[in-house]
Amino acid sequence: MKSSIAKKASITLPEALEEELRAQAEAERRTLSGIVQEAARFYLNIKKWEALQQELMPKGRKMGIRTEADADRLVHGLRK
Repeated sequence: MKSSIAKKASITLPEALEEELRAQAEAERRTLSGIVQEAARFYLNIKKWEALQQELMPKGRKMGIRTEADADRLVHGLRK
């Protein structure tokens, strides 16, 4: 996802991490900036998913959903 407006940001990375990221970017023929942007988006998506899980957990418990297996059974039951 490319944005027409980009802002520069300064970040500090441990040397070993920076070297590993640069090597990965080179291997993929990408920029370091592109790798860091992807990592940031991935991180934010995980945080959104975790927040959604926290919001829905009480509702799921009321429905008797305590495990992933319980959720799978409910989904398969609804699909039948």
